[in-house]
Amino acid sequence: MLPTKPGVYVYKDLSGLILYVGKAKNLKNRVKSYFQSDIRLSPKTAQLVSRIHTIEYIEVASEIEALLLESQLIKKFKPHYNIAAKDDRSPYYIHITTEKNLKPVINHDSKSAIAGPFLNGLTARQILKSFRRIAPYHTETPCFYRHLGLCNPCPNSENFDINVYKSNIQKLKSLLKGNFSAVSRKLKSQMQQASKSRDFENAALIRNQIKNLEYLLTKPVSANEYIVNPYLLEDKRQEALENLKILGNNLHRIEMYDISNLSGTAATGAMTVAIDGALAPREYRHFTIKTIATPNDVMMMKEMLERRLKRVDWPKPDLIVLDGGKSQLSIVDRITEGDTIPIFALAKQDEIIFDVNNHQIKLDRSNTGLQLLQLLRDEAHRFSRRLHHKHRRIIIK
Repeated sequence: MLPTKPGVYVYKDLSGLILYVGKAKNLKNRVKSYFQSDIRLSPKTAQLVSRIHTIEYIEVASEIEALLLESQLIKKFKPHYNIAAKDDRSPYYIHITTEKNLKPVINHDSKSAIAGPFLNGLTARQILKSFRRIAPYHTETPCFYRHLGLCNPCPNSENFDINVYKSNIQKLKSLLKGNFSAVSRKLKSQMQQASKSRDFENAALIRNQIKNLEYLLTKPVSANEYIVNPYLLEDKRQEALENLKILGNNLHRIEMYDISNLSGTAATGAMTVAIDGALAPREYRHFTIKTIATPNDVMMMKEMLERRLKRVDWPKPDLIVLDGGKSQLSIVDRITEGDTIPIFALAKQDEIIFDVNNHQIKLDRSNTGLQLLQLLRDEAHRFSRRLHHKHRRIIIK
């Protein structure tokens, strides 16, 4: 059964020849659409479907990775129905110009292309638009994007720094090639250097670029890594669960909790969930804090956990992790009543895990288990703030 996750699907004929490579935001829904009797297929697509013998897929972590991986696989295998698609129009490629003001362009020339082929220009533009908030670049004169912070530094500005701009273009090239981890490391290094130089404005700008990259890619992985190991994502999930066995065994369901409030007002809580090492957004839950009206994150967390543990109609968690330090764990004895669910707290500062006995567990930042907990925590922050901001808007009105 295909997952409802982003990825690339591959159709093969009886001899094992690759007929077609496609991308999907939701693999299950996209592949199913080819075989629904109530949908009229074009002659070319009907011919393709009649030749499909096996379906393979590679699950990835984000839609943008699916776009880039599809491009790599089409370039590598040149499947007949990809090449013949879109009414036999030429595929699109992304280039970086070699003129003084370097900038990306989209055309049909495969020579010296940074990324492609893409079956339509919209896909190529979508990729460039996604990366622009991470690696700003110049496209036009006069420059509208300069005022949006998406062309920075701008060649049209008086204080244009060609070296900074070239650094942005280099990051853009790396992103287009799928080298997301390298870009992340580079940005973090630049942010640290800016902070040491007390250039806090630039450090904040780079911090936002890092956040944009993290938002775009939940787990940055290059397309080539997926080609070498199509089961890479599944392997990483299993590795993460193995690394978290120090917190408990059989970690089928992991729950993370976070509180969001402004001086005690409009307080909300969030529960995010991972099933077998994969985020399960359909299992996420919001909580509106009802009994605490003053700034007290610990008691708010207590209320949220009490209400959650009373929900016997929800699946029982195998591990509970609280966002915060050891103070959050002071409530555990009062709410679990001898329950055997392991509960820990993850402190953002130094990423230390605390247990109820105040023991500290320090995992390396490259540990996939810690990365899974960080991802759940980031999701909890985002999910909790969404309801909190909704409540605040109501209060302001």
